[in-house]
Amino acid sequence: MTRHSMKILRSKFLALAALLVTAALSSSALAVGKLKVFILAGQSNMDGQANISTIDFLSEDPDPARAALLKTFKPGGKPLTRDDVWVANGGVFDKLQPGFGGRKNYDKLGNNIGPEYAFGYYMGEALQEQVLLIKYGPGGQSLYVNFRPPSAGVPDGMKAENVGNQYRALTGIVHEVLDNLKKHFPAYDEKAGYEMAGFVWFQGYNDLFDDKGRAEYGSNLVHLIKDLRKEFKAPDMKTVVGVMGVNGVKVEEVIPKQKEVRAGQRFVNTVPEFKGNVKAIESAPLVDPRIIAIKTAGWVNKDRDLKTQPITPEEQAMLQRATSSQGFHYFGEGRFFILLGKAFAETMLEMLKK
Repeated sequence: MTRHSMKILRSKFLALAALLVTAALSSSALAVGKLKVFILAGQSNMDGQANISTIDFLSEDPDPARAALLKTFKPGGKPLTRDDVWVANGGVFDKLQPGFGGRKNYDKLGNNIGPEYAFGYYMGEALQEQVLLIKYGPGGQSLYVNFRPPSAGVPDGMKAENVGNQYRALTGIVHEVLDNLKKHFPAYDEKAGYEMAGFVWFQGYNDLFDDKGRAEYGSNLVHLIKDLRKEFKAPDMKTVVGVMGVNGVKVEEVIPKQKEVRAGQRFVNTVPEFKGNVKAIESAPLVDPRIIAIKTAGWVNKDRDLKTQPITPEEQAMLQRATSSQGFHYFGEGRFFILLGKAFAETMLEMLKK
């Protein structure tokens, strides 16, 4: 064989190899089967107020397994992204990555994360299908008034047009995304279609301030789940409810109103028809106890008086590394939102397997 013939053969071999590699990459870039759609809704803490820099605090967790999660979410020191998980939030339709949390301009990504970041990662890891998260989390909204579902009726003394505005906004946004999947995500496989697979709800703070809102929370949440299933023709849509955990576990002993709202959220675990397809999980234990001990000193943490035991320089440095917002935003603790999203995903996957 001449040198020229060998050169041609080698060239053809390299071209074929490149073609095979390209085909392999193309097949793995997008998962197969129906698109799995998950709705993530609530108020500002579903939106997410944790600066991405605060997830580094994961490495300081006393639990080695939790500390190791930083390598998962910042492989090689850079925040992870996933092509097999899409996110629709505000005016952004893109792959999973940091920045889908609270921000001033919702037409572009910001610097914060919410539970969607870890939730999306673990759903992408577990499911062979492409995943889509549709997230809607406007701040300062109650279930009693703003997210009030149609079947809950109109509260006494109020007009129909003044309740349920955020429920209508949520369903409108989800319909818009579903009706324009190919536009928003060009790689969407229209032949395969999509499946409304799950709903995650994380809310509750604004209902603290309304006596009727607290009393009705459980029944209104049942209506919400049923109405969304009906709206999207998904009677089996699995649902995870995050029980509000602002200021940790022990705050219920100090603020009865928190206990009332949390009880309303836990109520879904007692509804017979929800067994195996709806589950409320606790978020309070996921807030870092070291942060809680400092931030609630003198009222929840009664063992410490900041006047006699002021915050030390070391503690102040820790707070700067770990937090980025107020207490009702779980102190903007990235560690918390990673653990919360992970817990949401594990609970959702458990129900999907059943």
